[in-house]
Amino acid sequence: MSGYFDFEEIDTKLSKKETEQGLSSHDTGNVKHAFPFTSSRLTKVFNEGINEIIGELVRITNNLKEPQFNYEGDFFYSEYPLINNVIENVEFPSGMYHEVLSGFLEDFLFKSSKELKPLHLYLFNYIGINGEKNDKEKYARFIYDLLFYDNDNISSLFSSKDTDNLLTELVISSLPELESRPASKQIKETRYSNTFSVINELFVQDFLFLSRYKDYFINHFFNIIHYYIFQYVLQFLKSAQKFGRDQIWREMDPFHFTFDWETGVGGYREAVNDYQFIKKNAKNLFVHVHTMSHLSHNYKEHNPQQELKSYSQIIKELEKLGPDEKLEEKKTLVNWIRKYSQLALKRDVSEELNAEIEFSELFRTLFTQLQKGMSNDVYEKYGKNIDNLGKGKFLKARGKHGYILSLKQDDFLMLSAVAVGNTKIPLKNFFVELKRRGIVFDQYSKKEAVKLLDQQNYIEKKSDSGDAQYVKPIL
Repeated sequence: MSGYFDFEEIDTKLSKKETEQGLSSHDTGNVKHAFPFTSSRLTKVFNEGINEIIGELVRITNNLKEPQFNYEGDFFYSEYPLINNVIENVEFPSGMYHEVLSGFLEDFLFKSSKELKPLHLYLFNYIGINGEKNDKEKYARFIYDLLFYDNDNISSLFSSKDTDNLLTELVISSLPELESRPASKQIKETRYSNTFSVINELFVQDFLFLSRYKDYFINHFFNIIHYYIFQYVLQFLKSAQKFGRDQIWREMDPFHFTFDWETGVGGYREAVNDYQFIKKNAKNLFVHVHTMSHLSHNYKEHNPQQELKSYSQIIKELEKLGPDEKLEEKKTLVNWIRKYSQLALKRDVSEELNAEIEFSELFRTLFTQLQKGMSNDVYEKYGKNIDNLGKGKFLKARGKHGYILSLKQDDFLMLSAVAVGNTKIPLKNFFVELKRRGIVFDQYSKKEAVKLLDQQNYIEKKSDSGDAQYVKPIL
């Protein structure tokens, strides 16, 4: 006996929520989280609190507590304690320059905002969280777990104080020392599961490549984070809809993108159909997360880290079992589907359900029963977080077609930079590299891509006919 599935814990948790009408609420058990989304409200933190998310993310990476800015001197030249601390460290020939320097630093460091401007990577450690603290902390942790976890090369980028700018050096030297998080708050393991390790591998490669170009990196590194997080959600949903009939992810399943400056984008464009798939199935995201959570309750022997597993991963592990063991696991799963149906729906599932059905179809049946036992409003609101994550950045409204995947010029050039790397590559290889990163273009957008690269002088032609074209390094 393999004992792969073990639904005892999730059964206990849901049984406590049983009412005469069904379940009072749902539960994912002790399996790790999939996303920081909620169904109660749509978060705006990716649109309105990016620097604060980055600040928390960087502190998590460096294992530091949130800063406390205090000024204990006798003279106040600014409302910002940091600026008063800087001025205290400067010797003036007379007192007349204190106000001048104070005004300059306020514009240099804050520019009519309460938020510190990150002029150096180390300064991100000092951007605190104002408002929606819980949401911003959750999203920072989600990014860390998916993309940054246990990577010393990334953490070192934000812990170095080195600078060749005297003013920046003065500011950094005037900052209060940050305290390390207490042992109880230090991260020992992830809170969110990454079901697609390929995205993490690609991200680290691209992130560290961009970090070689300091001025560019400081202004663009969150764009690459945002892109990979958005792609992760798209890939998760696209794969989940196959219920494990796809292969374990070894590369992204790309989506068609357009450019935000394109006009006349009609329903015949592949990008319209691609995002319509996401829009149609976004409501299923919440149900998929719960279905996978139920199926991931096998950690006594097969999942000691309590990871959320994708359907594909679960089927890969089940395929290692012998015929008799597979049959036993199907029986266990069928019994759980019937038990859940009684708990949530107060009725049994179809008599056609039996242990001869393929695992992927059994997963689909569990999904269907879970969906029936849930509120439409809950799972539809949860799915709208996908739009919210991409709006204004990687989505553009196109009239009757609604949102479709779209790239701005700046983001296209950033992704082109990591696709090309340090040496020129053939144009066809350039599009292959973008495909690896989840982006494909139809014939119309491909022409726009080449046109822009040519205008920016990134295209090198080896013949008058234009057959042999190369894309030169962007950075």
